[in-house]
Amino acid sequence: MHVQTTQDLFALRLGDSHSSACFMARHIPSLVSAAANKNVRKVLNQYLDVVRDNADRTEVVLSAGTEPTTGCNPKAVPAMVDELFDMIDRIQEPLLVDVAIVLSSNEIGSFEAHRLRLLADVAGMMGQDRTKDALQESSERLRAICDQFGEIMQDKNLAKRPN
Repeated sequence: MHVQTTQDLFALRLGDSHSSACFMARHIPSLVSAAANKNVRKVLNQYLDVVRDNADRTEVVLSAGTEPTTGCNPKAVPAMVDELFDMIDRIQEPLLVDVAIVLSSNEIGSFEAHRLRLLADVAGMMGQDRTKDALQESSERLRAICDQFGEIMQDKNLAKRPN
């Protein structure tokens, strides 16, 4: 895709965000299975719901007014997910796996929430208020999940073995 306008750039970046959401929707169930802590699994399932909604929302935005981006292969999010799975494979302690999942999920979610917020700003700059609102909602929902991951990290018992 040639980038000649703000709309072209917007479509390209939104396509990447959409592809990242689809990628995460395929991989979060494996994280749920790997998690030992029920609160971690619960928030991961909520994360999955948000990511699926965001994938649907970005798909609607992409199909309504932007030239489709073909062959969009996200790079940042898959690299972060690959790193997480590599780390999980090296960790022997199940509760430490939970810490790794929470840290990485928060990092990935924060990255995507920030990117969606920036895309919302670009949509607003282009006068696409409905798109801006949809992307802002996606960003806020991801941010709320990240806040829940942060609360889990405050639990001093997360990485401790039960007595």
